Amino acid sequence: MKLTMDEVLSLPLLKDAVHHTSVDLQTKKVEWIQALEAPVEQFVRPNELILTTAVGCLDDEQLFDFVCDIIDSKASGLAIAVGKFVKQIPEKIIKKANKENFILLEMEWDIRFSDVIKEALHLLDTKKRQHYHQIESLQETLLDFILKGKKLQDVCEYVANTLKAPVLITDNRGSLYGSSKQVTSSLITHFNQYLHKQLTENGIIFNHSSTIEWFQYEEDYALVLGVESANQLKGYIIVGGFGPKPFASTEYEEWGKLLKHVSTAIALFFLHETAVKETEWLLRDDFVWELASGGVHSSDTLSSRAKSLGYRLNLPYVSLVATPEYFKQRFEQEDKLQMSYDHWLHYQIRQIEEEAEKIAKKQALKAMITYQQDELIIFLEVIFDQAAECAMRFINEFEERLSFLYPSIQFSWGISKQYGYHLFQECYQEAKKALTLGKKRNGRGSRNLFTDTKIDRLIEAMSEVSVLTEFTNHLLDSLIHYSKERNIDLLHTFMTYHSHKGNVSQTARALNLHRQSLLYRLRKIEALTGCSLDNADDLFLLDLSTRLWSAGQEEQ
Repeated sequence: MKLTMDEVLSLPLLKDAVHHTSVDLQTKKVEWIQALEAPVEQFVRPNELILTTAVGCLDDEQLFDFVCDIIDSKASGLAIAVGKFVKQIPEKIIKKANKENFILLEMEWDIRFSDVIKEALHLLDTKKRQHYHQIESLQETLLDFILKGKKLQDVCEYVANTLKAPVLITDNRGSLYGSSKQVTSSLITHFNQYLHKQLTENGIIFNHSSTIEWFQYEEDYALVLGVESANQLKGYIIVGGFGPKPFASTEYEEWGKLLKHVSTAIALFFLHETAVKETEWLLRDDFVWELASGGVHSSDTLSSRAKSLGYRLNLPYVSLVATPEYFKQRFEQEDKLQMSYDHWLHYQIRQIEEEAEKIAKKQALKAMITYQQDELIIFLEVIFDQAAECAMRFINEFEERLSFLYPSIQFSWGISKQYGYHLFQECYQEAKKALTLGKKRNGRGSRNLFTDTKIDRLIEAMSEVSVLTEFTNHLLDSLIHYSKERNIDLLHTFMTYHSHKGNVSQTARALNLHRQSLLYRLRKIEALTGCSLDNADDLFLLDLSTRLWSAGQEEQ
């Protein structure tokens, strides 16, 4: 806790002190007052007001040196008792003080230094008590806000009025929960830049040090403090209006204590909101899953539940099904997480669902979302004749946002062909099938339309016919046996060759083989299967057989 110099000069004993310099008294802080005579040495700390009679200074030059030493010690100011030892402060010293932006005071000789220090300490104690009373009052009022069910916007306005500063409250992704009237667009913009930098470097985080951080906006500075609840970072409180430069460490600590008390109350708001949201999410999860699985049979019940949850069923929806990749690795990358993987996963999924809702809302589309059986299931409103375009536009923006928040997480997608009214179960089954088949063919992180899986679905159906399975095994048996013996994957060689439409040069590059080595392998495939790669019918048989064999291997 500090006093300003004008507060010190308001003390009755110093009301007649003469201020010899043009420094703004309100900007100078005083942490302590002490009486000191020459020499200075190491006895002065920064931000101290020094009281002196200059008894050790035998002439003006020694007095000048003494004042210079005080200035170099970064004291807040110097008050010289004029009378017995110093009859008048020399003009040279006054000019030096002005040049160094240093406060130089002249006080009456008969004032006791001990009385000045006593009054200053009493004022400092009073200010501290007022400060702690302000903190207690702030906490009590904020707790009362919680009990009365007020919003974070009300909290924001009250804190801003109490602190007489612009205040922002956001969640851990930067979404605005409260903004006081004093907040400028510049403060919001620069905080978003500050948060963007943090998310770019780390993605969304769960642990956060409780230290306060600074960022600059225009000519002012703002403080940022993380709001934690249940050992998780829930959001931020931002207080601006601190002038052109950050203040010293002690005042920094005082603001830290104050804001931590405020953040504790805000954390309770987040906790309460999370509990309310969780109940709502559970109801929505159950409803959307019943739509997908065909568990709702009564249309009246369906309409009633949809209305209570804020859903509109009389819209055309397409189904998107996605599986997250690398979740476990992401969990293991988090430092010092004080939660289980299941707890962490639940929290992640809730945040991802919220992001999906926000993206849909931003695109002016309705969406119904749930996470079931390791799948993110989304029914997304689409425009007729633009279903695939709407789905891809949504996925593009959704993945762009997630790659920012969770850099190490990928999604694999399945997108239904059907869309329309009340086709939820059919659309879900199509999207799920597109995801399963497309992921087998294209790997993790792929986007797969049901319309693009025609051949995969045909192969899947054919693989269940025993006669075809026997034919495939007979045709490829010697090829597979040779591949195992020689550790040369001739099946992969053929599939790569066929996917490059028989182009030897392109196939050799794809397999990283010498051209002659590839030609040797192709001749070996013909010899082992009895099929010619130049014959269209034989090529068809080999292609069909390798696809059926691959489908059977994946099922195993």
